[in-house]
Order: sequence, then structure tokens, then C-alpha cells
Amino acid sequence: MMEGRPIKFRILEILETEPVWNCDLVRQLQSEYGMPSDYHRDCLNFDLIEVAASGMIGEADAKIDAEGKFKKDNLLTLYRITPIGMELLDELKAKVRHRKGE
Repeated sequence: MMEGRPIKFRILEILETEPVWNCDLVRQLQSEYGMPSDYHRDCLNFDLIEVAASGMIGEADAKIDAEGKFKKDNLLTLYRITPIGMELLDELKAKVRHRKGE
């Protein structure tokens, strides 16, 4: 598990098994990395956009957040890992060492 490693590595790992909505993924990352503020929420959401722009994850679905679950009247995106993302994740798993005590 790559908890505590670079956030973009962790994003790929979380999406490895199933698509996840950005609001749920960001909440999980906020909890794991101790980033509770709205500022951090927006930074983490931007990280997702960057990983998507790189082609490692892609959009599986999208809808407007009418209920304010994440950020009212903004876009909620369901992300999935792409084949390129899976290749990179496999490489990372082979190369990233666990920290002492893990």
C-alpha cells in the first residue's frame, strides 16, 4: 500500500479496483494525508485533474453536484484508471519501497 507516498501514486492505487467519484476520493485522501480544509480539498481535486490530463485516469461519468455533497453546483466526476495508469502503477509497485515498520 502506498499510503503516505506521493498523492498521485496513491490516486492510481485507489482507482486500481473500481471507479470512484472525485468527492469520495478527495475525502479519503484528505483523511489519509491530514489535509482537512476546503483549500486542501480543492488542491486534491486539482491533483485528480492533473492525473486525468496525463492520461493515467479517465472520466467514467459526470454530474452536477445539485445537493452540495462536495461543492454545490460544481461538477462531480467518476474517475477510473486507464491502461496507461495500470502500467505505471505496476511499475511503481515494483519500485517503491515500503517505509520501515510497514
